[in-house]
Parts: sequence; structure tokens; C-alpha cells
Amino acid sequence: MTKSIHIRSAPLGAIRAFEAAARLGSFKLAAHELSVTPAAISHQLATLEDYLGIALFIRSNRLVHLTAKGQQLSKQVSSSFAQLQMALEQASDFRRDNQVLVVSAAPSIAAKWLVPRLSRFHAQYPDIDLRLSSENQTHDLIKDTSIDVVLRYGKGGYDQNTVSGKKTRLHAEKLWEETYLFPVSSPTNLRSATRARKATAQPTLQHLTDLTKQTLLRLPLPPNRETGEVGERWQAWLNSLAEFQALSESEQETLLNHTKKGPFYSHEHLAIDTAKSHHGICLALDVLVIEDLLEKKLVRPLAERSRDPYSHWLLYREQDAQRANVQAFVQWIREEAALSLQTLSTCRSRKLA
Repeated sequence: MTKSIHIRSAPLGAIRAFEAAARLGSFKLAAHELSVTPAAISHQLATLEDYLGIALFIRSNRLVHLTAKGQQLSKQVSSSFAQLQMALEQASDFRRDNQVLVVSAAPSIAAKWLVPRLSRFHAQYPDIDLRLSSENQTHDLIKDTSIDVVLRYGKGGYDQNTVSGKKTRLHAEKLWEETYLFPVSSPTNLRSATRARKATAQPTLQHLTDLTKQTLLRLPLPPNRETGEVGERWQAWLNSLAEFQALSESEQETLLNHTKKGPFYSHEHLAIDTAKSHHGICLALDVLVIEDLLEKKLVRPLAERSRDPYSHWLLYREQDAQRANVQAFVQWIREEAALSLQTLSTCRSRKLA
């Protein structure tokens, strides 16, 4: 009788997590890129190490380093991923169809800004087959040439990289040069805090310290590329305000402690929708809440605001700049961004933003 030999299937999800963690040198950055938790990345890598029976990483407090075996595997996995991508492209007419345009957008700008405007793009360019993917990955244009245009949120630093031995230079531009962060809430949510005032008065908070009486909807900052550390938006925003610095140390401490107690959301559009549902105050970016402010679904409970240290970026490969569908989308999105600035100007003149 012939004995059957059972070979365990390779954990492909763990290999993907390994590739990201090895390339980025951080479990946190890999988690952000793949839209999972650092704990999930750690679990996947432990699974892979158990499968191989070797250690792939030397773990320290903040950073991780590849072992010699890990370095060897990283090179082979990266090469295999590149070959797989080429094979997929060769097996499909997808890239040869100039009417197909694939756009990858960070989740919040996709949900709150891009999607509500896409009907205008489809009306203007009915022959372009636009395919939208909402994800956090920052390396799409470098590793994945099936993506044409990327919209990302961060501090920039997107430059040339090598793809299959060739240099690929990215065109990177800000959609808006200057945007602002401020708290937003539904009017209904604030009325309970302003019952003693006239019913006709616009519901507002009187002081920064009034935030301690409200549910604050927490959001992460983009991760630090060097350390992988992920800060929180409320704390960074408060520390940027002169009004906060003018508070006593006790008031500052109380307020900062309160920002650690609210529900945490992975993406801004989720927190904005929660605020619209009367369940707390969200610290939002002005361009993502324009329509909600104009329609009075959201209001600003405080006058304080700060300039956003991060930006939304439009990215595409310079070598694709002459493709008709890329040109069409880039020109359209620039026009839409300019229209948003005009609407923001109207909001600001009405003291809505």
C-alpha cells in the first residue's frame, strides 16, 4: 500500500504579512498598509515562523530586524511577488485596455469626497471604465502596476523606486495646499449641553474644557514611517492650539486624559458618520465635511481650528502621464479640488468652516 504524504499548505496570508513587515521594518506600518491590527500581523508572522521552524525577525521595543534567514527569504519573496504581478498582467488584457482606469483611494477621502463626485466624472467621460479601490496601501504604484492613480493621506515623501530593475518616478501633488482640522458634532448631540440657553441659540460649547463633558470620537494619525508609532488626532490637535497651552496644567491633563476615553475608529469617515448620528464629537478635516456643514447635518461646537500638518496627495507614474485616461482623471480631480476650495470659502464666509 502506498502511503499518502500530507504536505501543509503554505500560509499565503502570512507570507503577504511577512513581505510588508520585512519591507517596512515595522509590524505597525505593515498593519496600517494591510488594514489590519499589529496584533494580527504578529500572529501571522508567528504562524509563518512556526510553519518554517525558524526565526525570521529579531524583535525590539519599537523596530524589528530580519534575521539572516529572514533577509534571505525577504529577497526571494519580493522577487516572487514581482514575477507573480508580471504573470497576472501578461495573462490579462487589463493593462492594454486604455479605457480602463484603476484608482486606489484612502478610505476616508474615497467615502466622503471622491465617491459623491464620481457621477460627474462618469457623465463627462462615459467611455472610461473607472474602477475604484479603497485601501490604505502606500506602495501600489511601485509594486502593483495594475493601479493607475492613487489618492493618499500623509506627509508626502513619495519619490522614485525600482520596479523589476527599472526606475519608476512618481508624480506627487497635493490636492489642497491648506486644509484645517476642527471639531464637528450634530446639532442634536450638543443641545443636551446647552439646555440652559435659549432654544433658538446655535448649540455650541463655551470653552475647550467643555469637551470633557462630551464623547470624543478618536482617530489615529498616519503612522511614523521611521518608528511605526501611531499617534492620536485629538491629542496632537490640542497640543497644536495656543488656547490649549493657555490652560492650567491641571486643565490640560484632565482634557488630554479625556481624549483617551472615547470610542476609537480606524478611519475618519466612520467617525464623521458617527457624529452625524448624534453620538459624539469628531475632529474632522474641513474638505471632508463641506456638504454636511452646508446642510447643517454637522456644526462646529468650538471656534478653535488648526492647520492640518498632513495632506491629501494625488500620485501617478510619470511614465503614464500621457495616457489619455490618466490625463482625463487627473484634470477632472484637479477641477473638483478647486471647486471644493470655492465651497470652503463660502463656508468660511458664513462661519461654518
